[in-house]
Amino acid sequence: GGEAALLAHEANKKKRHLPIRKLFTAMPNLLTSLKPCILMSPLSVSQFLDPLQMRFDLVIFDEASQICSEDAIGAIYRGRQLVICGDNKQLPPTAFFDQGVSDDFDDQETSEVLEHFDSILDECMAIGMPVLPLLWHYRSRHESLIAFSNHRFYGNRLVTFPASNDKHPSLGIQFRYVQDGVYDRGGRRDNPREAEVIVDLIVQYLAEQPDRSLGVVAFSVAQRNAIEDRLEQVLREHPELEHHFKLDNSDHCFVKNLESVQGDERDVMIFSVGYGRDQQGRLTMNFGPLNSEGGERRLNVAVTRARDKVIVVSSIRSSDFDLSATQAPGVLALYHYLDYSERGPEALSLQHPGSTGEF
Repeated sequence: GGEAALLAHEANKKKRHLPIRKLFTAMPNLLTSLKPCILMSPLSVSQFLDPLQMRFDLVIFDEASQICSEDAIGAIYRGRQLVICGDNKQLPPTAFFDQGVSDDFDDQETSEVLEHFDSILDECMAIGMPVLPLLWHYRSRHESLIAFSNHRFYGNRLVTFPASNDKHPSLGIQFRYVQDGVYDRGGRRDNPREAEVIVDLIVQYLAEQPDRSLGVVAFSVAQRNAIEDRLEQVLREHPELEHHFKLDNSDHCFVKNLESVQGDERDVMIFSVGYGRDQQGRLTMNFGPLNSEGGERRLNVAVTRARDKVIVVSSIRSSDFDLSATQAPGVLALYHYLDYSERGPEALSLQHPGSTGEF
């Protein structure tokens, strides 16, 4: 008898195993002895761990900016201490399924009582929990890769480490202008010519520098699909490159959109803006998710993913923007980032007239 015998019995079964929740409930002491640290999603905690049986000394949330408070409660009340790790300058939880929920609260008196926070991170900061900022930036091997976000989002508080070779061609930011790129505004809402340039860069990098990891971020789902379609055609012609995209490789090459890249990092990142002038040569200030609330946070996530190099591929320049047509913080951040990627650090100093910058 006992918990160890139960586990051995279940391990030797061929079928009709106990459900995970019942098994864990029946062996709470053995489980925490064998696995004192358990890694689970908030939903898995509620599904598999009985709240009366499973208690922990410490509960830690990672990427807490993407976890809603109601999803976090199940894990919080199973612990004696709580640590919330996250960056409130990065993506909030996806609110796709929450649209229309707030329409039920039309009563002015009720709306004054109810408070809503995007994530458990925002809520814990609002109630006054002690905050310990992590200011050491380890990812970027060239300071230009983090300088924009450090300046615009983090108040120049991050501790960074300048590269010993500031002008090395394999480090830093490169702007690639696609003059003949056209945004298909009324149709597929993508930029086929820009997708071709992106795929050509992918093939070039994988052929010349196969030991460096590579990622591609498109600023819209439609542009991501256009890149993937073009890439699929090219990989048929170059089957020797297919192993770079296999998911069993932890540093595999990927093509993602803005909403799904948080948490990833690669040696080289290629950005496809996608948006641009349409067939009539008109440019509207509509940049999809960047126009919505929190658009600047989406951009911040994207531009901080690279370790060595960023290549910005765009059919428009910052000088093409009409900032009088929009007040969206995400669009304004994109304008400044394109200007920064094209002109370098001097673009940052313009936001503080009279300043000559620091050595």
